[in-house]
Amino acid sequence: MKKLGILTGILLLQNVFAQQENCNLQKLESNIYKVNTEDLKCLAKNSEKKNTIFFTFARWCEPCLYHLPNFKKIEKDYNVDSYVMLMDAEGSKMTRLAIDYVLEDYPDAKIVILKDREKKNGRKYKDFVKEITPSQFEAISDMSKYIVLNNSGEVQLVTNWKDNKEYPQWKDDTSTIKRIVLPLLEKK
Repeated sequence: MKKLGILTGILLLQNVFAQQENCNLQKLESNIYKVNTEDLKCLAKNSEKKNTIFFTFARWCEPCLYHLPNFKKIEKDYNVDSYVMLMDAEGSKMTRLAIDYVLEDYPDAKIVILKDREKKNGRKYKDFVKEITPSQFEAISDMSKYIVLNNSGEVQLVTNWKDNKEYPQWKDDTSTIKRIVLPLLEKK
């Protein structure tokens, strides 16, 4: 049984490395890559899974801290590639804190970071949200978003805080996930 787990881990890493090579991603450090909207679409297109899901995360974002465990539960029951997507500046202390926080409880988590822009205007995340969000969804630059793409690289869903019908009970996003995220995904 242990050999099967090791083999599964090796196959998973091979798939992840193939996706990253096919998409020509720039490495931030070890297995953490810099991405933009087109890179997310490329990762989804090169995935062997039907869907790829990204969760926007920052260490200073309180909803992110509460919602991360629910995000990580999705990959256990659904046939998805899942990535934690960091938002802070590439080399910042906050990015390091976020990486350490995620890896502490989820050492196998796939992490990507939103690329810094050449012009530092403080709008990197707002611009990304506008770029990634299809017109049928409201582009709100809040954090703790679920971004779902199909294997054609099409964005199927970008959530925002208004999707949580239990607000102000914002600490638990279970109903939001069940209501709008999971119906897009394929069970294992």
